[in-house]
Amino acid sequence: MITDTIKKKMALFLREMYGATTGKMVVGTGGGSTNPLATNLDVPISTVANGSTITSTSQDSKVVEFKASFNGSVLQGYTIREMGVFGSLPTDAEMALIETSGYDFSPVETVMLSRVNFDAIGNFSTSDTVEVIFTMEVE
Repeated sequence: MITDTIKKKMALFLREMYGATTGKMVVGTGGGSTNPLATNLDVPISTVANGSTITSTSQDSKVVEFKASFNGSVLQGYTIREMGVFGSLPTDAEMALIETSGYDFSPVETVMLSRVNFDAIGNFSTSDTVEVIFTMEVE
């Protein structure tokens, strides 16, 4: 069992570390199955990599919703099949230092929170806007 207080704190951590400050959402054309060892999308679209700012909100204290919009002009010619949420987190070594000596959050590394594959969507026009929403509940 995880207490409700820790669930709330974990949701807050995810919202802050993967949200608007350092978070990015990336879409790609790969549609293969997910792998828990993956550190990147299968086939990220380089023109939108790190190109969308995430907004993150909490619907309740344990649910975090990440949203990002992508302009059709950078998706034109692609069929997207995957999305990933990324954030800049302290390295493992830095986490140990934070634990013992304070809150210096450097150096950081980009860490993928999640990758989701989905049925292909595509044939975007330059005037299209694609909004991707990822909702996570801490249980």
